[in-house]
Amino acid sequence: MFPEMQDTILAVSTPAGRALHAVIRMSGDKVVPSIKEIFIPSANIPPEPMQTFTSIKGCIVLPEESVKIPATVYLMKQPHSYTKEDIVEIHTLGSKPIIEILLQSILKRNTGEGGIRLSLPGEFTKRAFLHGRIDLAQAEAIKNIIRSQSDSELDSAILQLSGNTSKQIKYIQNEITSLCAYVETSIDFSDQDIELMPRREIINKMECIKEDIGCLIDKTLTDKIVSGEVNVVLYGKPNVGKSSLINALLGKRRSIVSDRPGTTRDVVTGVLEMGNVCFKVTDVAGIDDTKEPVLLQAREKTQHALKNAHVIVLVLDGSEKIHPRSMEIPANEVSDNIIIVINKCDLMPDHSFFDLPDKFKKYPCVLTSTLTGKGLDRLKTMLLDKVLSGQVYQSNTRPFFNVHQKDALRRSYERMEQAATSFRENMSDEFVVLDMRMAVDILGEIAGEITTEDILDKIFCEFCIGK
Repeated sequence: MFPEMQDTILAVSTPAGRALHAVIRMSGDKVVPSIKEIFIPSANIPPEPMQTFTSIKGCIVLPEESVKIPATVYLMKQPHSYTKEDIVEIHTLGSKPIIEILLQSILKRNTGEGGIRLSLPGEFTKRAFLHGRIDLAQAEAIKNIIRSQSDSELDSAILQLSGNTSKQIKYIQNEITSLCAYVETSIDFSDQDIELMPRREIINKMECIKEDIGCLIDKTLTDKIVSGEVNVVLYGKPNVGKSSLINALLGKRRSIVSDRPGTTRDVVTGVLEMGNVCFKVTDVAGIDDTKEPVLLQAREKTQHALKNAHVIVLVLDGSEKIHPRSMEIPANEVSDNIIIVINKCDLMPDHSFFDLPDKFKKYPCVLTSTLTGKGLDRLKTMLLDKVLSGQVYQSNTRPFFNVHQKDALRRSYERMEQAATSFRENMSDEFVVLDMRMAVDILGEIAGEITTEDILDKIFCEFCIGK
């Protein structure tokens, strides 16, 4: 099914760019013979009899290039390595020309069928999965670890790598399989009027299983945070100071500031990290009745940003009387987590703060000035409190599901729902068993027990080269 698994693969595992050191990783049957040809150890230690997880210092000798490259070779022998194949890592200088020469030299020496080739994205992790080192959920956790941008994202990915997601899925699978066995057995004794388990109890167990799957689905639907990122949208009329506010929050010039209203035509984003929480702060185009095509497009982007917001910061101009239009949020099903910001408070008349409509007085309010810095720390604290108080759900103990895993949960729930309906309506138990078995198989897609080559290719192509 996977003929490319016979090849020995090679890749640079360190990120592109300048660095003191680089790591070249190889996996497959030919790694030890290949490294013997070009590596001279400082001590007379041949790599073959060495135990796994050992290192040898020495240098790479390339006669055709007339160079000697200092290097340390790390040896990880099968089946104890990451891929369950022989792995060799060459730790050497981070010079790009040296790395290129080294790669070309190794590849030239090992051409032909079953030789050494450059790896595809994610191929090392793909081999770890195919050889049973990790399951598919753990493989995707590795990708999340690599891409994590905050401590909370990293913690969530590490939890998934530990197998927490797979354990929950396996538990549900076992519950379905156990119940399915009772229903199948009842088929064998259908002509003898023997009831191994009361029908009421079978229905209750089906409902419990549906509830377990439903709880996982609910977390994916109600928790819009992807890997710990909290979407914060700054919204309000033009020229209320949203651009100045995002610049002040991020501590850098991210958005253009002008006295002319409507400067912001596009969505501007930046990342603010506080207390191990990653906030994605977005400045959107202000409320405007203009019918210009470019502003209509900006309004659509604003609408999309509002629908995906966890927290909406409604920015008002404290230097003028608050107009009712300023308080309108033109979106359906937007977050009810709203913070009112009265900006330009250094210019604010005393009465402005009390002009808030009654329906907005329930929301927390803060007076800010991007000129003096007043209220900015308070606003940051309010954003963090939204998460820490549980108003924005963010938990590192929850399972993280991506798109195809969410889809698998939904399809397995539908199969269990169909099985329960068929059982209640006294349809043939064969139909009930068929739906339950399909529910188990669909859940198996999450851990990789049942999958296709196309699904694997789609997952692992998103990895970095050398991972």
